[in-house]
Amino acid sequence: MQLKPFIILILLAMVLLLGFNIINGNRHENNRAVTVSTDTLADTNIVNSSTADSKIDSSATDINNQPLAEQPKAIMDKATTQLDSAQQIENERLQQMGDAQ
Repeated sequence: MQLKPFIILILLAMVLLLGFNIINGNRHENNRAVTVSTDTLADTNIVNSSTADSKIDSSATDINNQPLAEQPKAIMDKATTQLDSAQQIENERLQQMGDAQ
């Protein structure tokens, strides 16, 4: 193979890879933005449900204010609550998408 076509082929491959990385990076950033907004929405829902339903004192639910022996349980409870609310939000979105179709 001659050198000139080989260089052109290499440059074309580099341009294609650069284009792929730019497109893939934009898609990744968009997915991160959706994830961040979902997390914010989930946190808002948790705060709204806890204040509206049970009127729990915020200092009692703060993990740092829990006794040392109760902190791991409080962390697990918080994570479980966040997972449950995220699952509920996902199910609501799926229902909305199903209704739209």
